[in-house]
Amino acid sequence: MNWITFLIVAWLAFGLQMGFDAFRLAPGDISPSFVVPLIVVVALSAPARHALWAALLLGALIDLTWLIPRTDGGEAIVIGPNALGALLATQLVLSVRGMVIRRHFLTLVILSVVAGAIIAVVVVAFMTVRSLYGDPIEFRPTGELVSRLLGAVCTGGSALVWAMVMRIIEPGFQFQHERGMRRH
Repeated sequence: MNWITFLIVAWLAFGLQMGFDAFRLAPGDISPSFVVPLIVVVALSAPARHALWAALLLGALIDLTWLIPRTDGGEAIVIGPNALGALLATQLVLSVRGMVIRRHFLTLVILSVVAGAIIAVVVVAFMTVRSLYGDPIEFRPTGELVSRLLGAVCTGGSALVWAMVMRIIEPGFQFQHERGMRRH
């Protein structure tokens, strides 16, 4: 995998995501993710080790850009929930990639929705446990889960756009498939 191409595309994906997040009127509003389809594309095509490291990097960057309001009026950054969710979503895609048609656009759409839902559940579970021990963050689990799951459904639309874009730029990633390996 060409990491320079990956970093450039990740930078563009984060730019699109931050741009769409600017249109959100309230923290619970729904917005699609442009990073989750990139995680799925890499997990579908790259070697497993590269896909897991890429997911960890993208998840940590999502955590660094997510400002969580606190009860005292400040904002907090928590590194871990999105990174862990991205790792679990990548592991799911890695486990099913042998059973799907990798280059079909619906594969990217459906797996992006599923990956977005996995990330949403992991983030809400992580932050709910964190808020139980008295952390002064403003986090409402039910509202967050609903808005994140609806955002995961909207991510299917951004994945449809990604499917068209990735057809053009996929050769630049120089993905190497693990084929012909002997199993004992």
